[in-house]
Amino acid sequence: REEAGAMMRRLDDGSNTKDGQPGNMYRHLGRKEERAENLKLFKKWIGEDAWSMKKTAEYTEEDLRRIKAKQE
Repeated sequence: REEAGAMMRRLDDGSNTKDGQPGNMYRHLGRKEERAENLKLFKKWIGEDAWSMKKTAEYTEEDLRRIKAKQE
């Protein structure tokens, strides 16, 4: 929970940000044509309705319940 949203902010393609800039790790999702598919895979793992650019302090308990990825 300490880092909730960090991975999503870094991998986002920019469609969820005010300035439209992708996260600093988006380019590592593959070649241009692979990126969209690989991002979809991450969103499926996290949960489509859980993908959020919020910072940890902004998350509600409901937001955290939406995350499908297993916490360890």
